Amino acid sequence: MLNFGVSVATVPTHTTDISVTTSANSPVRVAVRIRPIEASIPGELCSRAEQTPCIEATGNSIVLLPTHVDNDCSQHGGIVGGTRTEFHHSFGSAVSQQEVFDSAVAPLLATFASGQNVAIMAYGQTGSGKTYTMGMGMSSVSGSDKSSGIIPRALEWVFTQAPSKVTIELAELYNGKVNALTAGNQHAATAADALSLLQTGLRRRQTAATNANAMSSRSHAVFTVTVLWPGQRKATKLRFADLAGSERLADTQAEGKRLAEAKAINKSLLTLGRVVAALASATPTFVPYRDDPLTFLLKD
Repeated sequence: MLNFGVSVATVPTHTTDISVTTSANSPVRVAVRIRPIEASIPGELCSRAEQTPCIEATGNSIVLLPTHVDNDCSQHGGIVGGTRTEFHHSFGSAVSQQEVFDSAVAPLLATFASGQNVAIMAYGQTGSGKTYTMGMGMSSVSGSDKSSGIIPRALEWVFTQAPSKVTIELAELYNGKVNALTAGNQHAATAADALSLLQTGLRRRQTAATNANAMSSRSHAVFTVTVLWPGQRKATKLRFADLAGSERLADTQAEGKRLAEAKAINKSLLTLGRVVAALASATPTFVPYRDDPLTFLLKD
């Protein structure tokens, strides 16, 4: 399992902790990607230095170093004195979609082709670039250019391996209920077929504007690619989860329908955190898959 945390340049103090060991033998691997600052988004202008810490990806670490009025990381000696957190992979804001795929995802596809199920999840606050990185946004689902996300690149790879059979399915978890966005398992003969089915399903996904994001995903989306490889009796599953962003209600000021959605989103993410922690535990631990429809959907 790859838990793909996507960070942004303005890091909140209310992030949910999904801590796992960075051991090479851990069944859970964590990658963090820093999204570039966008001057067009309120609160991300560099002039608001008191809210903009320096964030640096160095090796497999992410380093946070709060700045002051000058907003200049270099004056503080780069990573010296910063808060360092280790991950399996860390990607700075200049890293391309292809580099992310080659480093963090391609090794998992080899595991998938050997007959093991694999899950890749994008987790982070709302607006942090999860959908773009995964390739579940219309700008990153094409599979034809440098903006293509993880999913279209993975599909291209799958079909270069001459699989015996491929089916795909897209579902969303909205307000605690699982809704099919494709008509069950759909056969795909090519990567283009699979991407076309994915795009059709994504148009049905629940999105809405909030105070934190003009196009906020209001559901968790799970895209499942089931493959029967030559010489294997049992099909294996490659799951991609584009998780709705964690939300602090005081920031989004959600009301009514948006409030109910936010509560359901946060509940699922809290349960997911417990499941990931249990899977990554060095000692045998009960894994609470059944505590939420999201984790039950991802359990295999």
